[in-house]
This record gives sequence, C-alpha cells and structure tokens, in this order.
Amino acid sequence: MARRTDGGVPGGSRRSSAQTRRRRAVPAIALGAMCLGIAGLLVMLPAVSDACQPVPTTSDFSAEQVADAIAPGSDVLIVGDSYTTGRGSYDDVHGWAQDLVSERQWDATINGYPGTGYVNPGRGRSSRTVYLSRIEQRSALTPDLVIVQGSQNDWLTDAATLEKTVERTLRQAEAQWPNAVVVAIGPSAPQPRAEATTGINDAVAAGARAVGVPYIDAIDGQWFTAMNSGSYAATDQQHLNDAGYLYLAGRIGAELDDLATQPDGEQCL
Repeated sequence: MARRTDGGVPGGSRRSSAQTRRRRAVPAIALGAMCLGIAGLLVMLPAVSDACQPVPTTSDFSAEQVADAIAPGSDVLIVGDSYTTGRGSYDDVHGWAQDLVSERQWDATINGYPGTGYVNPGRGRSSRTVYLSRIEQRSALTPDLVIVQGSQNDWLTDAATLEKTVERTLRQAEAQWPNAVVVAIGPSAPQPRAEATTGINDAVAAGARAVGVPYIDAIDGQWFTAMNSGSYAATDQQHLNDAGYLYLAGRIGAELDDLATQPDGEQCL
C-alpha cells in the first residue's frame, strides 16, 4: 500500500509547517510545566533529615531499661490492693502478681493489702498502709522493677487529691530506687464494677503521666468486657477468679513486653 502524504487525514490536505510546530509545542510546554510543578513540590517538602522526628514515648525509661528490668531473675517489688493479694482466687492469696512472678521467674516481694490504695488506708485506717508509706518502709530493697497496682479502693477520693497523691507516691519510688523501672497499673475490675472506676483510672493515669512513669490502662484497653467478665469475675463480682487473674497476668506481661520493645530515638518518615 502506498504511504499517505496528506497527514493521515482522509480527504484532507497537508497541514502547514506552522500548524505542525504548534502541535508539537503543546506536549513540550506541558512537560515543562510538570517539571516546574515537581520542582516546586520538592522545595516545599522537608529535607530527609528534617523529616526524622522523635518517636513519642510514654515514659522516662528506655526500652532497653525495661527489658533488663523484666528479665528472668530480676528483683521486683509489687505494691497493690486485694487484686495483688489474690482476693477471689481459690485460696484468696493467689492473684495476678503470683502468676506473673512465677511465669517470669522473678525474685519478687509481693506487698498487697486488701482495701488499700494511694489514699485509702483500708480497714485498719492506719496511714502506714497507704501505698506511699509501704514503699518508704521497703527502702532497704534494691528492686530492678517496681509495679504499683490499683486502686479501685480510692473511689471516695476526689480526682485532684488522688492525682497529686499518685504523683507523690511514684516520685518517691523513683527517688528511692533511681536505678529501677517504675510502672503503674490502673484499676482492672470486671464489668460492671469497671464502669465505676473510670474516674479513678483517669486520675491515676494523670499522676503517672506527670512523673513520666509508664501506665498500664486496663480500662482504655477494654480488657474486661460484658462478654468476658462473666468468665473472669469472682462470685462477689468485685474481684477476679483464678482464670481472671491468669488472664490479667498475661495482659500485664504483654504490656511490659511492649514497653521493652518500643522504638527509641528518631524515626524517619
């Protein structure tokens, strides 16, 4: 077949050279505009070094410090209320703390008193049983890890007082054991009791945050729900049974593991 010489338009005449040049100029102009747009965008974007931002941390402790503190054989102090003593378990003295210590092979001192808290002294009404006093009484210990649990029992304390007392208590633990990792655990009751502890949880979380102490939040994490609480609650519906304490120990252990592996330093976006 003969090659067409009319510009490929049936019945048409050959385009002028000016028309051809204009048609070829359009892609060139578009390409140039695109290049200018990309160049402008690159100017607007931050440099790679500027895009490296500090990774937000939840505490003053590095992941390496936490990993060392939770390693098998570590010296651990656990201070808490009836959940730490194991109220509701088969013998009332075997709770999440005992399960976690056994599983992690820690050399632990478990210091739990039913009915007590950061502010609430419990049935004895003695100031020596609140968390701060019990921490001060154990100054001779040299723990690698200090866990302060609770407390559901501070429900009659106003939020401002509770927050300040939590802050004071955790600061004392850090000052007393400057080489230890201090961790706070909030209320961890099953439903429907958990609904009544949200105010306590907020105040304890704020106190821990003010000190820079990691806070393990069972309420925010929705550990105990309407679906699972029936299986985990003790007969009084206020404490946990054996399965509940074992479950709680597993959740706390997982949170500690997360703290031990969180990124430190800068991360480039």
